[in-house]
Amino acid sequence: MFAEGYIGIAGTIGVGKSTLTTDLAQALNFEAVLEEVDGNPYLENFYHDMKGYGTMMQVWLLNHRFRQHREFITRISLGKIRGVVQDRTIWEDTIFARMLNQHPGKIITDMDYNTYLDLFDNMVLRELVFPQLLIYLDVNPETAIKRIHARGRVMEQTITLEYLRALKENYEAFISEMEQAGVRILRIAWEEFRPISEVVRLVHEYSLKPSSFTKWVRPLRKAPKLDPKPKLLESSLPKTAPVNAAA
Repeated sequence: MFAEGYIGIAGTIGVGKSTLTTDLAQALNFEAVLEEVDGNPYLENFYHDMKGYGTMMQVWLLNHRFRQHREFITRISLGKIRGVVQDRTIWEDTIFARMLNQHPGKIITDMDYNTYLDLFDNMVLRELVFPQLLIYLDVNPETAIKRIHARGRVMEQTITLEYLRALKENYEAFISEMEQAGVRILRIAWEEFRPISEVVRLVHEYSLKPSSFTKWVRPLRKAPKLDPKPKLLESSLPKTAPVNAAA
């Protein structure tokens, strides 16, 4: 049996995070914390004026996930719920902000990006806790774009294979950074959906023990080194803007 815990589900757009989040939470008797596709007041304006609304959209997402994170950690620590499985953690927001800054059109300027990083450091690195386990769903960009087209969300139809390749590269760097910070990573090949029983077995192997939870509800002992300038060739960056609004 599991005690209280916090499991994050990470992966690029279209890999199937939401489905696994729901199924795994049910199997573990945890609460599913799903990413809200709707509700971002900046999203529609962002698609009409990316440079004008890119920064505030990321700030809104950061604030929204910060509040969401604090709420479920408080509920866990008070014993109101046994644990959560979260679809895309707050840590992953840095990937999308970084790509908006690295975009050839500088959708987020260097000045705004540095301000965002300062805000992220003050809010997240100093106040929040890492997941006890971060499950990374490893999917090729070619598979991800097929799944994106299959589910047919209107906002995702401008996503290109080029963008997904750049996003995948950034995710690989992110996972490495989180590993260096001491976060336990469970990488699962997700080219084909696997039975939830198999995922539960893999999670059990990571032994989320009751005594391990208390150390995660204190300030971080070691913050991840989130490199603001990953080594990506400009030619590898998509001409369309990154999307941080879908699983």
